[in-house]
Amino acid sequence: MKITILLTILFLMILSFTSCGRRGVALEVPKKVGTDDFSTLLTGLTQRELKKLPKPASVLNLQKDQYETSQEFDNRVSKSRKTQQLRVEKYQKEYILNKSNAQLRAMKEALQYTWGKPLMSNLQYDAENSYFLADIRFENKKDFHKKIAFKVSRKEARDFGNVFEVLQAQAIFEYDGKSVRLKDIRIPYKKKAYLTQFTNMTIDDTRVAVDIQNDINIDTSYQGSKIRVTKNSVSTFDTSKLTNFSELDKLLATSKAVKQDKTKWLFVVGIEQYEFTDNISYAKRSAEMFVKIAKKKLGVPNANSYVLINSKASQAHIKTSMKKMLRRVKEGDSIYFYYNGHGVPVPSLKNEPFMLTADTEPDYVGDEKFFSLQNIYSKLADSKAKKIVAIVDSCFSGVTDGKSVLKGVAATKMVAKSVSFNKEKMVVLSAGKSNQYSNGYNKKGHRLFSFYIMKNIIEGGTTIKKLYKDTKIQTYETSIEEYGDSRTQEPTIEGNFRMEL
Repeated sequence: MKITILLTILFLMILSFTSCGRRGVALEVPKKVGTDDFSTLLTGLTQRELKKLPKPASVLNLQKDQYETSQEFDNRVSKSRKTQQLRVEKYQKEYILNKSNAQLRAMKEALQYTWGKPLMSNLQYDAENSYFLADIRFENKKDFHKKIAFKVSRKEARDFGNVFEVLQAQAIFEYDGKSVRLKDIRIPYKKKAYLTQFTNMTIDDTRVAVDIQNDINIDTSYQGSKIRVTKNSVSTFDTSKLTNFSELDKLLATSKAVKQDKTKWLFVVGIEQYEFTDNISYAKRSAEMFVKIAKKKLGVPNANSYVLINSKASQAHIKTSMKKMLRRVKEGDSIYFYYNGHGVPVPSLKNEPFMLTADTEPDYVGDEKFFSLQNIYSKLADSKAKKIVAIVDSCFSGVTDGKSVLKGVAATKMVAKSVSFNKEKMVVLSAGKSNQYSNGYNKKGHRLFSFYIMKNIIEGGTTIKKLYKDTKIQTYETSIEEYGDSRTQEPTIEGNFRMEL
């Protein structure tokens, strides 16, 4: 796609400046180029840049020489035309590139005139929640003043704060052909890029001093030693405001849909609200988003989709729906199975893992053998389908979000019994190892494993191997960042990882 078309649809540009709170030297706007309207300014600067581009090849004017025959002249004309055509084609290719670069230069210059350098100040840190807050403004945008928040681990926070004034911030702008807006602020630091979020939160930063006095009864002529202890006391704030719940929705909306395929089937179980145990945050939302992604990016038709969420995910509904689907599946078809809910290892059955339906009491989950993971996987793998891709957002340790599924039992993690299935026609991607937690991702409003699985599918993860590799790294690193070493989450894979998604 040509850059001229891209510029009229969506334009992202990063401007890197030293954001240390000191004002730089403002640029002078060229004469005859106003700054009242961004599009007008951009047009003027673009025209100026285009005038600098090389001129096209000159027109050839050939005349027959008196000493050459007509045939010789015709040959010379033919040869010159070919040479001229090559020059024109070369110029056209170079012109497209030069024009794109000219428009990029004009866009950057227009942003410099209207916005200028990002200037950050008033950095404050909340050690309880591991977030920095800062003020952000721009050199030439007098009416812009906002607060930003970004997460930095306590391990790096002090060093980050010490070098804050010399860090270079990156401002990312979006241009739709009519207006420009600031999309994001990034702060590169030690090979990382911290993505900030705009917020209206505040930190009440006060100093608290505590005097610890020697209470030993001694001669009054001797002044007892006194130790002064000072610490930073910051008010806690609601980190739920630091969320980006719409990231997947925006990615999916701008992604290209694939053609629907009647040979593809979808079976989704998502349970957030349980009748007899703790609920699972964001399970319903992640399940509903997976359905949207499966239809748009995997090409599953509505008629081939079985979606059971919350109260619909009862024993009867799940069992009946799966039987209906498997009867309809034909030779060579593909099945996408997604489960987002509690996983329970049953101690009396040597920790055999079971799916917990919305209406089942955890203590009695082993009574209905249909919902053992072994049975579910076997029914899928024994079907007529040629390919089964199972995505299971449950680690079957008996603990979700740090809470035990079994009431009255401490949140200790059990190791689930391994499950066997046809590993040539089926692959299973699970949220974590059998003795790990399944975590939520508060910042994004989804289950952690599901968020990265879905994000990578939208962004073009078409092979199981790449999908798993990217998701495993992202899920593990985020679990450490969000919850620390005690709730690490490492997705696992079993079966045919050579499959295409």
